Amino acid sequence: MSRSDMMARLLRLARLAERSERTGESAHEAIGQDEPGDLGRRDFAKTLAAATAAAATWSVAPGAMAAAAGTGGMDRRTIGPRIAGNVAVVGAGLAGLSCSYELARHGINARVFEGSDRVGGRCSSLRGVFPGQVVEQGGEFFTGAHHTMVGYARQFGLELERYSQLAGDNYYYFGGQRYTEAQVIEEYKAFANSMREDLRTLSHPTADSYTENDALFDFMSLDDYLGLHGASPLLRGLIGSAYRAEYGAGIDELSAITFLRFAQSDKRSKLSPFGVHSGAMLRVADGNDRITSALADRLPTPVSLGHRLVAVRKLSNGKLRLAFETGGRSIQRDYDAVVLTLPFSVLRDVDLHPSLELPDWKLRSIANASMGDHSKLLVGFNQPVWQSAAHGLTGTGFSDRNLMGSTWAANPSRSGPGQAVLASYVGGTQARGMTAATTQADANSFLGNLEQVLPGAKAAAARDSSGNLLARTANWSSNPWSRGSQSCNRPGYFTNVAQTEGKAVGNLLFAGEHTSSFYEWQGFMEGAALSGLRTAGEVLELARA
Repeated sequence: MSRSDMMARLLRLARLAERSERTGESAHEAIGQDEPGDLGRRDFAKTLAAATAAAATWSVAPGAMAAAAGTGGMDRRTIGPRIAGNVAVVGAGLAGLSCSYELARHGINARVFEGSDRVGGRCSSLRGVFPGQVVEQGGEFFTGAHHTMVGYARQFGLELERYSQLAGDNYYYFGGQRYTEAQVIEEYKAFANSMREDLRTLSHPTADSYTENDALFDFMSLDDYLGLHGASPLLRGLIGSAYRAEYGAGIDELSAITFLRFAQSDKRSKLSPFGVHSGAMLRVADGNDRITSALADRLPTPVSLGHRLVAVRKLSNGKLRLAFETGGRSIQRDYDAVVLTLPFSVLRDVDLHPSLELPDWKLRSIANASMGDHSKLLVGFNQPVWQSAAHGLTGTGFSDRNLMGSTWAANPSRSGPGQAVLASYVGGTQARGMTAATTQADANSFLGNLEQVLPGAKAAAARDSSGNLLARTANWSSNPWSRGSQSCNRPGYFTNVAQTEGKAVGNLLFAGEHTSSFYEWQGFMEGAALSGLRTAGEVLELARA
C-alpha cells in the first residue's frame, strides 16, 4: 500500500518550521513564502514527462536494474543451475507482476501463481458502490518521484488524478480544538531544536552496519522519544495520528528511528520538484488496479489464480520445488528460479524446508519483519460538503477523534452534486476490530465526530434504499493474503532486520514492498514495483551466469 497523505504534510510542516527558525520569519510568513504545492498545469506536465523519461531506463542491463531498484544483493554460496526460462513468481501483486512483465520483455516467460481469486494484491479499487466514484480499498497515493508508477500509468494510457489541484485548506483537530497550520509549525519549531543533537549522532543503521547510538534509538519507542524531549500535547497528537496512518501502529509500537530518519534525510523526504513535498499526490482516476490489470493482461501466460503456496524445498539438482493447494488438491512444480513476493507475515506459514539452507539472517528477517494494522473506512456523501462556502476545505484533515486520524476526499476529480466519498484511514489497535459487520456503527461514529469539525456532514451523508449509510470497510490485517497493511518498523528493526529482506539466497529471490529499503520506497507501491524490477534483474543475472 502507498503511504498516507498525512506524512507528506507532516514533513512539509517540519520543513516550514526549519525555514522559520533559520530565517527568523513567523510561521505565517514561512507559509506565505513557501513554494506552491500546486506547480501549475505546465509544470505538472513537465514533472510527468521527466518521470516517464526516467521510467524508460527500465530497459537497461539487469545489473543496472538491480542497482536502480536499491536493496538487492545475492548470497552466491548456493547459486542454482543456469536458468533456462523455467521461472516461477509467487504472488500477483505489483511486485510479482512488474517482475514477470519485465522478464517477458527479456524473453523469459515466468509462471505466475496467486493464492487469491484476483490479481493486484493490495492494489484493490472499488467500483459500482458509490455513484460515479472509483475509490481505493488499498494502495492509494504515489507522487511524481515514483517514476515506475507514473511510467506504468503513462505507458498504459491511464488518467492521473492530482490531489494538489484541490482548492481549500486542511484541518487539524486535536484535544477538542481546531488548529491552523501556522500554530502547528510554531509547536514543531520548539521541538525540533531539542532533537538536533540526536540527528547529528545517528547514522543510517542496517542489520549489517550500525553504531551503539543507533541501537539506543532503535530500541527506544517513538512514544518514549517524544516524552524524552517534551513534545507538546498538540505535537504528540499530530505525530501520533501521522504515524498511525503511516505505519498502522501506535507511537509506543514504533522505533524512534522511524521518526528521526524519515523526517530528516531519507530519499522520501528530500526536497525536490518531484518529491513528496511538492504536494503532487497522485492516483489513477479510474483506480490504481488498472495498472496491475494491465500488467497481468500483457503477460504471455495468464496468472494461475487460486494457488496457495504451502511449501518450498530444494532438490539435489539445484531446482526449487513448490507445493501448492488449489481447488481442493495438492500439486508440485519444479523451477530453476523462484521469486517469492508474499509478505513475510504470510510467508511465515509456508514450510521453508531445511534443504533451502536459508542463512540465519534470512530466517531472522522472515520471522521478525512486521506489518502494520490498517482499515480504510469509505463513506459516501450526496455532495462534497467540505468544499462548501461555509467550510472551504479539501476534505483532508487530521485529528485525534475516533476514526478520524487521517481523512481525504476519494476520487475528488469525479465528485460533485450527488456523488462524493470521504476516506478515513485508521491505524493501530482500533483498525483490527473494524470489519464489514461493524461498518454501519463505525460510519455513524465517524460522522458524529466529523460533525464537530464540519457541521452539516451528517445531513449530507448518502444512504441506500434501506436507509443504511453508504459505506464500506477494508481491513487489511484480517486479509489472509496480506495479514497486515504494509511494512511497520517496530523497536529493534533497524539493527536486526533492515535491508536483509530483499537479499536473495541463490536461486530463491524475494520481492515486495517489504523488501525495499526503508531509506528508499519501503511501504510504497513504488517500492513494490521496483522490487519486481530488481528481482527480474537478478533472474537475468542467474540466466547469464
